[in-house]
Amino acid sequence: MYPSIDDDIKRIRQSGLFDEDWYLKTYPDVRAVGMDPIKHYLWLGAALQRNPSPTFDTAKYLEMQTDVAGSGVNPLLHYIYWGEKEGRPRPSAQPEMDLYEGSSSEAGLSKKLQSYSLYINQVLSSSKKAEGIDLDYVPKMQEYIDFSENPLSLIAFYLPQFHPIPENDEWWGAGFTEWTNVSKAKPQFLGHYQPHLPGELGFYDLRLPDVMRQQAALAQMYGIRGFCFHHYWFGGKRLLERPVNQLLAAKEIDIPFCLCWANENWTRRWDGQDSEILIEQKHSPEDDIAFIDDLIPVFSDERYIRFQGKPILIVYRASILPNAKETAQRWRDRCKEAGIGEIYLIAARSFEVTDPRPYGFDAAVEFPPHQMPAARVNDQLEIIDPKYSGNIYSFTDIATGFAAQKTSEYPLLKTVFPSWDNEARKPGAGHTFFGSSPQAYATWLRSVCDWTYQRSQADKNHPPFVFINAWNEWAEGAHLEPDRKYGYAYLHATANVAREFLPVNPEVEEMVLESQTRYKKENNTAVVAHLYYDELFEELQEHIKAVNQADVFFSVSANIPPQRCKAIIDSFPNARLAIFPNRGRDIQPFLHALRFLRKEGYEVACKIHGKRSPQRSDGNQLRGGALNSLLGSKANVERILARFQEDQSLGIIAPNGSLLNLGEPNRNVLNRAWLDRLFDALGMDELTGSYNCDFVAGSMFWFRVEALAKLDELDLKADQFEDELGQVDGTLAHAVERLFAVVTARAGFEVKQACDAHSTYRTKNERGLNGSHR
Repeated sequence: MYPSIDDDIKRIRQSGLFDEDWYLKTYPDVRAVGMDPIKHYLWLGAALQRNPSPTFDTAKYLEMQTDVAGSGVNPLLHYIYWGEKEGRPRPSAQPEMDLYEGSSSEAGLSKKLQSYSLYINQVLSSSKKAEGIDLDYVPKMQEYIDFSENPLSLIAFYLPQFHPIPENDEWWGAGFTEWTNVSKAKPQFLGHYQPHLPGELGFYDLRLPDVMRQQAALAQMYGIRGFCFHHYWFGGKRLLERPVNQLLAAKEIDIPFCLCWANENWTRRWDGQDSEILIEQKHSPEDDIAFIDDLIPVFSDERYIRFQGKPILIVYRASILPNAKETAQRWRDRCKEAGIGEIYLIAARSFEVTDPRPYGFDAAVEFPPHQMPAARVNDQLEIIDPKYSGNIYSFTDIATGFAAQKTSEYPLLKTVFPSWDNEARKPGAGHTFFGSSPQAYATWLRSVCDWTYQRSQADKNHPPFVFINAWNEWAEGAHLEPDRKYGYAYLHATANVAREFLPVNPEVEEMVLESQTRYKKENNTAVVAHLYYDELFEELQEHIKAVNQADVFFSVSANIPPQRCKAIIDSFPNARLAIFPNRGRDIQPFLHALRFLRKEGYEVACKIHGKRSPQRSDGNQLRGGALNSLLGSKANVERILARFQEDQSLGIIAPNGSLLNLGEPNRNVLNRAWLDRLFDALGMDELTGSYNCDFVAGSMFWFRVEALAKLDELDLKADQFEDELGQVDGTLAHAVERLFAVVTARAGFEVKQACDAHSTYRTKNERGLNGSHR
């Protein structure tokens, strides 16, 4: 068993090598934040190469003991546990430099202390869940999307180094896996997201076949067609082969896959260069044949990914094959002899390779961040570690650069990454692409998918493949697998982009078009229903039927099943259906419907939706309560409509208990950026800062159509709404949801709750600021 943090603290105190008073005096920022000095040294001080006392020099020890520097082990703990026993010298510290050299003023010292305080808070908060609503974290998707008809294949690179092997035990220490590097990473600058810690799948061990079952199910749930496993072959010796072998044996794991041969030397520096080679490649004609013979059984697996019937094989560095053209021909000939037929060879654009044709390959695949310069932004960030020698680049630059990279001369397979940061592998000297986010990733992915779709549709010899780097490169900060910070956000972004390319069922498309052609305005009352989760139709249907005379409008998703579409039309023959992309939740489709209602001259309408609230355990109960309050019975609906008829100043009737004051900080804090812009556009600047007005929580209500005219006149476009990433708050849709009541009040109408005919929101007479709530 490894010692616990308490064991480490105890051993440090017993060693006599840590002077707590000296440490606090030498580094006053530690005293300022009230942190235990030994814990500070363990979690941060050693990374900053601070000394625990005058009798131990952290930097010199690491400089003298290069194996310790590369291991990520705390230098003082290494000396206490092992170094002293092994006879390693213990360097004494020189007099400390002033931590705040150049910042002797009180203001300079205060700024330094503030930075370190922010940094320590960042480090400590990474291990616990955020309080309240966490805008970064996205929960697991609750819907099922059938991606089987997607014309594009999204394939994620897969690293199999998450189980111990004898070679890694020898080279890196017993029990080494990729998690060893991942778990020791530390942030180097303010806003640096490290360490990346796994979510649902945990620190898994790929010796367990159940892990890959979970991975396969999760990948396919979010639109990933298959995995591309990194394949390690060294002159007849394979490494990290167990996960693929287990997949081959477990036919029930229904995930397509292919291989990428990492045909470079395996080195201690993780870069494939010639220094400190651990196991080298032995390229030769004989090895070409042995290599492809070993793959022929893999190519025969029915799950293996093919293009035009040809198994695909990616080679990471085709340029280092002695004669790549001859190698490619040997492989092709051998596969034909073995009955596999033709194979499809893809050269990775990793180092020297751009055009695959001189190497005898059929296509090239991008391998970002290789081959794309990006702006270095170190000077734009506040780096905490004075010894940091890494490079920080702009994520936006590299994403934009790769998205723009196109050619029609040969098949170029595009690749994206969700984020990239190899700090875990190169502590204090890594390469970080700063500014990545689920939204930025989705933008890059959509651009790549658009181009690939158009290219593959125009040229059937261009594979409809988009690669993602990667499914689980945790030590490079490049993973779709859920983590503790973002949850399923990157997977959600992937699924939402992928679903945009799903073809609309022709039967559904025909029914929708027919409903629009057949539509005829028959009433002055309407029900506007957004049906995102189509399985909730029966619940909405029951309530809508409580309205005797109303025209019904349904907004539905592109992947609604034909039988559900038919059920809507059977229940409401005059219903008008419209298909909307999953963007802007129920709000963007409603704004589209609102304009149509105004044009057609409707007077009163009821806005409802079939949504879930996965972040709330009572989401179904809230939805049911709102529907009952608005559409609970025919008598209830008749009373509501009578009130609109009798009181022409009535603008909105909201569900009981749904009118809340937006001025409460927890109701506006996550939406202030959008609210401020919208208040400005609506001429309500005085609400900026106070947000002192009411809103209808849940966005279901009866309304007088003209009461919301100002909202329609904002003319918000679909592309102004954020990509659907599973956000629980903070988007344009969430901000617009908070405007219905105040827009109604400013138009001179009243907002009431269903239970109270004399309620709550009377403009001008009872509230100041032209209807703002006091």
